[in-house]
Amino acid sequence: MLPWPLCPGIPEEESLARPGQRQTGARRTAPRQQRRVRPRDDVVAVLARTAREVEAAARRGPVTPAVRTKFQAVALLLRDERARVWTAAGSEGHRAEQLRRLDGIATILAAAAVRDAGLLALLAEDSDVSDAARSLKQEMLRDLGIEPAPAFR
Repeated sequence: MLPWPLCPGIPEEESLARPGQRQTGARRTAPRQQRRVRPRDDVVAVLARTAREVEAAARRGPVTPAVRTKFQAVALLLRDERARVWTAAGSEGHRAEQLRRLDGIATILAAAAVRDAGLLALLAEDSDVSDAARSLKQEMLRDLGIEPAPAFR
């Protein structure tokens, strides 16, 4: 028995929630799929989220081949998006904002690469792009609603 009552004027037995019942006044949360309504993401948002996943995996320990593939796919998409932003028509302010966001993603990838030298080698211009990375890149573009350009070997 506690030295003070849980709720003044209500006996302890009644103030505790019974199994399967909420306390009076407890809030009900929406089901998981209703909580996260996300508008269609842009390329930069998807790149940022994926880069954070790679960074977290690199922080946890040895990098797996799947993480290497994801890292290389994000790096390839980052290069493509950077080139697209530079050539796209639009205001100088919008271009600067997009380039700033892309630089942030590059910084995240660099932080992950510092933790594993094998990731750094994937950034080299002359590094071979794995089929898995190429495939993941195409899949990410399709998920964004962008029709990928045909791949040349």
